[in-house]
Amino acid sequence: MIREVIDDGSWNGLRKTLISDPNAPDDVQVLYEDVSGGSIIEENKRAETHKIDKDVWHVGHIPASVGMKWLVEEGVDMWSTDPDMKRRVMRKLMDSDWRHLVPGMARIRL
Repeated sequence: MIREVIDDGSWNGLRKTLISDPNAPDDVQVLYEDVSGGSIIEENKRAETHKIDKDVWHVGHIPASVGMKWLVEEGVDMWSTDPDMKRRVMRKLMDSDWRHLVPGMARIRL
């Protein structure tokens, strides 16, 4: 097996590696790994305690690894511009299982 890192994850916390077998040149896999080490979630938790004193504020970060998990496992595309898909993403973000992705969600008026 040949493994080649095509993105080290330094930008978005998601490392991408191509995996191929020299004996099967048409068979290539892409491995996605979360390399953020939970730092994005911890940063979101800290942001939850910040005082809001303006009309617009940043409410949190969604790790790319979570976006890929939703896309692969449930077909929820957080990068889509489709209004129906945006509603599905909002439902995911309102779910208590994902509350640390967007800690300021409780302050958002929908």
